Amino acid sequence: MAWLRRRRPSPAMITAALALVVALGGTAYATQTINGGAIKKQTIGGGKLKHKTLTGFQINTNKLGTVPAAKRAAHTYWAVVDNPANPGNAVLARASDAGIGASEGGGAVTVAFPQNVSGCADVAGRNNAGTSVPNPGYAQTNSSAANPNAIEVHTRDKEGKNEDADFHLIVVCP
Repeated sequence: MAWLRRRRPSPAMITAALALVVALGGTAYATQTINGGAIKKQTIGGGKLKHKTLTGFQINTNKLGTVPAAKRAAHTYWAVVDNPANPGNAVLARASDAGIGASEGGGAVTVAFPQNVSGCADVAGRNNAGTSVPNPGYAQTNSSAANPNAIEVHTRDKEGKNEDADFHLIVVCP
């Protein structure tokens, strides 16, 4: 008989077990009886929703109001220049606009555009005018000091030495 008394649970253990059974029973009841149909409209605030759970089906676009327009570029120009070895022989292979031209001199190819591009963003990369893989190297752009409508492009080999090479140029104007 003495061994039974030692194995009997304490009142605190009985209370904890009872609380666990009630909690599990309440959760089971809630999962059985509460579903999307039981939730009344406008009872859950936006802060309680999980991030990225709404789709266009749940959003009333008529209530969004006016979305401000993003500032877009006024014009984007691009040019593909064929610049084989030897000075003075760079030619425009193709371009975005008819008013674009290319000329070589002074160690750089000057690409001229139909408007002032001195306040525009520009980037060039070594790439062939055709489909073959270009040699390693890079292209460096500068705004032309002599012409605000032009960008000067210097092509270099992988060590940074001047080298005539084909390139692609893009200019984005605000």
